[in-house]
Amino acid sequence: MNFIRHTLLYVSCLLLITSSSRGEVVHLSNEGVPLLPVIVADKATDRVQQAAKVLSQYLRQISGADFKVSNGDGQSGIAVGTVTDFPELQLDAQFEPGEITRREEYLLKSHSQGLLLIGASELAVEHAVWDLLYRLGYRQYFPGETWEIVPDQPSLSIDVEEFERPDYLSRRIWYGYGFWEYNNEPYQQWCARNRCVPGIQLSTGHAYDRVVKIYRDEFESHPEYWPQLDGIRQAVKNPKPCMGNSGVRALFVKSALDYFEKNPQSDSLSMDPSDGGGWCECEKCARLGSVSDQVVTVANEVAAAIEEKHSGKLVGIYAYNYHASPPSIRVHPNVVVSVATAFIKGDLSLEQIITGWSEQGATLGIREYYSVNVWDRDQPAQALGGNLNYLKRTIPEFHSRGVRFMSAESSDNWGPNGLGYYLAAHMLWNVDDSQQLDVLIDDFLERAFGQAQEPMREYYQQLDGSNPHMLVEDQFARMFLALDQARLQADKPEVRKRIDQLVLYTHYCSLFHQYSIANGADRQSAFEALLRHAYQMRSTMLIHTKALYRDLARRDLTVNIPEGAGWNIPEERNPWKSEVPFEEEGISSMLKQGLADYQPVDIPFEPVSYSDDLVPAADYLQLTTPDPEGSLGVARGLQSFYTYAKNASTEIELFITADAETKLLQPMPVKIKIWKIGGESEAGERETLTVSKETVLRDQTDEAIKIPIKEQGLYRVDVDSEKLPIVVTFKDGQTATIRSTGDSPISDSYKLWRGFFYVPRGTKIIGLVGGDSGEIRDSQGRRLLWLNARQRDFYSVPVPTGEDGKLWEARYVNGDLRLLTVPPLFSTTSQGLLLPREVIQKEIKE
Repeated sequence: MNFIRHTLLYVSCLLLITSSSRGEVVHLSNEGVPLLPVIVADKATDRVQQAAKVLSQYLRQISGADFKVSNGDGQSGIAVGTVTDFPELQLDAQFEPGEITRREEYLLKSHSQGLLLIGASELAVEHAVWDLLYRLGYRQYFPGETWEIVPDQPSLSIDVEEFERPDYLSRRIWYGYGFWEYNNEPYQQWCARNRCVPGIQLSTGHAYDRVVKIYRDEFESHPEYWPQLDGIRQAVKNPKPCMGNSGVRALFVKSALDYFEKNPQSDSLSMDPSDGGGWCECEKCARLGSVSDQVVTVANEVAAAIEEKHSGKLVGIYAYNYHASPPSIRVHPNVVVSVATAFIKGDLSLEQIITGWSEQGATLGIREYYSVNVWDRDQPAQALGGNLNYLKRTIPEFHSRGVRFMSAESSDNWGPNGLGYYLAAHMLWNVDDSQQLDVLIDDFLERAFGQAQEPMREYYQQLDGSNPHMLVEDQFARMFLALDQARLQADKPEVRKRIDQLVLYTHYCSLFHQYSIANGADRQSAFEALLRHAYQMRSTMLIHTKALYRDLARRDLTVNIPEGAGWNIPEERNPWKSEVPFEEEGISSMLKQGLADYQPVDIPFEPVSYSDDLVPAADYLQLTTPDPEGSLGVARGLQSFYTYAKNASTEIELFITADAETKLLQPMPVKIKIWKIGGESEAGERETLTVSKETVLRDQTDEAIKIPIKEQGLYRVDVDSEKLPIVVTFKDGQTATIRSTGDSPISDSYKLWRGFFYVPRGTKIIGLVGGDSGEIRDSQGRRLLWLNARQRDFYSVPVPTGEDGKLWEARYVNGDLRLLTVPPLFSTTSQGLLLPREVIQKEIKE
């Protein structure tokens, strides 16, 4: 955006000027006695007066001094207001309140007569208030009173001269599943107190269907406006109208102009397409270019028309799904393109997509996924929001590439991700804070946990997704041990309360783990215990109870919520809901149980994490196997396979056969579900159920299953035979891979199975968990580890010279075998193997 770049240059010069002089030390209170009043202008707005009142209240809480709020011209006292409130200060030249990119700027300056908290806008004034309180030791680490730190400091003074503005112009960390009645206000308070708010309100939701709805009569009278699909023009769900038709584009322009006539206060309007496919296939649209070109053509025309009549307004779109790839045409500078970090179609990397859009002149934002409950279920070290290295790397990196807007889908899960959200808020305001994360973390541990900070440092290391945590049993053991030690060392009641809340969270993690591995009636019981506990601790805001309660049973059809116990049934009529406070005895019992259930494990190697962005290995690497193919053989219960569809409108073909040694007394059902990983999604989840069906086995004859699919990309095929032993195979030439990680192992019902796995170049040690039976062989067929008669444990296999960058074999394995230092993926053929995209990219470069 040209005017944004101009503004950045101007402010850089301004910062050089203001940083050349330092503020004077000003004393605010002395031993509980106020030395200065809080000053507001006679004409201060209600919002500014409220900010001044909040400041006086917190100064009183910190120092014990009764700070009065009075009217004045700002030349003495603690002046709180906008630049227009205090003309006597002659600060107009430093501010430009009407400029959309400069509305959050504020000045903190101490002087001989007092202290200035002057902002370009009401919002900027609020930022100044919370910044001052932060500099005096106040913290709001997580939402709620428990995580609020108000220091005890009777004498207050400060020496400051800072002209502040955010590095990201819009900073949103928001809840994907929304609010319940208890968590909205604490969340809003946290956002305000950490300056994590949208300084510019950027609208980027799906918009095409909205425009079509407004002009439905026009579309009815002009059937040529509808998209042409398979040679037919007709009304469709989630429409992408015929953008090659100038009449359609004129309606989009008109809708935007009408919107700003009615909403002149709005900063922006979305022109992002409705979700999914279904783009018009007519010749006019083809002449516009790619899907991205079509999206940009419409957005450009809308932006140009708006700029003529409503200068400075923005148009928001995503770079996402079908329009993720950069366009071949220039982007209007008032079009903000928010690049999604997931659900990207095509083979371009995220970096290539960002660079491509930037080269076409787009103003950039990022649509992030710090936590999606469907993906991580509030488990420790599972979400990007809890991966501190990821946040430290990406927030400054995106900014260096020109990104100025951040919208991060997250959850009300401050247990696993709270520290990450807090640090992200710091870096989004000032990317240079990424260079002092250790200082910020030390500050958090010291202020929140006092004398218990060292065991809590270990606890938060277990929550950090930067480091691999391959066995949840070991991870949970270390979390419970840290909490046990911290409770003993806690020196203040408020510290003990924070630790106890984290005991509740860690108990939730254990309950979820027990539920996830249970079957049958035990699974239903574990599910009920999980939801009861989740609801009872919901007001801690450490887990997103609403998301769990609403969604878990919808996806797991093996459990159910009985009538009258649903998430929207009030507590007084709901047998599963209770907000009775947890008692000391109960919390201690949870901790004692956790210490008994989980024991730390010494791992003789460093585990390595890999993404689940899988692609066909044979398309990029020349892979050979010592034997023609392996075999997984017979298994019961749920079997999950990953396969990759290289083309749309193809089929997944598999064969299901009952075990030859099992006598079928009656027809037996087998359930099949096909999940699309990434790509189009109606509700924003990473996994979308595309097919759910059931087949019936009557004998030992192969049951051929052909399932048509419509989208290119990665799929997971779940085959559930419950107690019936079956063999599942895939059509020759089709990719079929099984994952076996530390916390999500291959089915333990496989017997004497054989599968190939890849050892990336540079690997020195293959670390794994296994035992009972099996062999590990290198690419030459040499047996390097024999597991027969060994108990289950951690084992390491040195990689001989020249055996990295090759396929190895796990042979004659009973039950599960978990790979911890190489991609945890097995296939029965070299052609069927999928590998993480980052592994492929690294191998190609080398």
